[in-house]
Amino acid sequence: MRLRRGTKAILDTERTFVFLGSQKGLFKGPLPPHVLVCHDRAEGEAAVGRAARRSTWISFSRRFTDILLEKAVRARAGLRGAHLIALTPPRAESIPALLGLFHPVAGLVEGFRWLPREELVEAVTRSAAADRFIGGSVDPSARTQTLLRGDLGTVVTPFAIFQKSGDGTAPDLARLRLTDYGRTVALGDYEASADAIVYERDPDHRRRLRKQRRQSERTFGASLMRLQKQRRLKRSDFAPISAREIARIERNEIVKPHARTLEAVAERLDVRPEEIESC
Repeated sequence: MRLRRGTKAILDTERTFVFLGSQKGLFKGPLPPHVLVCHDRAEGEAAVGRAARRSTWISFSRRFTDILLEKAVRARAGLRGAHLIALTPPRAESIPALLGLFHPVAGLVEGFRWLPREELVEAVTRSAAADRFIGGSVDPSARTQTLLRGDLGTVVTPFAIFQKSGDGTAPDLARLRLTDYGRTVALGDYEASADAIVYERDPDHRRRLRKQRRQSERTFGASLMRLQKQRRLKRSDFAPISAREIARIERNEIVKPHARTLEAVAERLDVRPEEIESC
């Protein structure tokens, strides 16, 4: 029996991701410390036996979902509050027990569309998982689409929000597909940005984004850009400082410019160095 990457180190992290029954070769390179891969029953059972409450379990097959359920019940594992993603729908008889052990549970119904598996692995383990869609389903009768976010939150959208694109391409709701590591929702030949959908349907996301924008507007880079516009200067007008370095300052990749850089920029803007950030 072997657990990849060392179970103890993995289960000590803030949130553990446990992949059950994944194919060989799906994971490239060394795994991050919060990701555990179980290829067989013994590895899966060992992971359940030492499970953390803050864990997300991704089962690649019905067989491994059954192994997880059986071991969790026998071990009386403290999994309540853990997440479960079933990439293959589980047996109908097992659903009540799974709902009693995990919250939330995703992938209970047939016809659910998922990101390609190698993209899904990356999307759910990223820090910005909530801004990506890893799966979804369509209800033609109710004319709604349900999209599953990387943190297992859901966004329910009416068909009506998807309007024809500028070139006349119409959405084909029967052909839902998730691409680009969860950043794009494809409806036939029509594509919609995940960012735009989340912004439209999630008030909390809008508030967070607006707060981030307000904060970014108070940075040194934002102040530099405002002064440039006021004085009608281009990035290339700050010699001997290169246009590339000015661009990096504007993007806040350089948070505290070197003193000589700051003096040269301030001289060209005709302000004192300490005045730039307050403009």
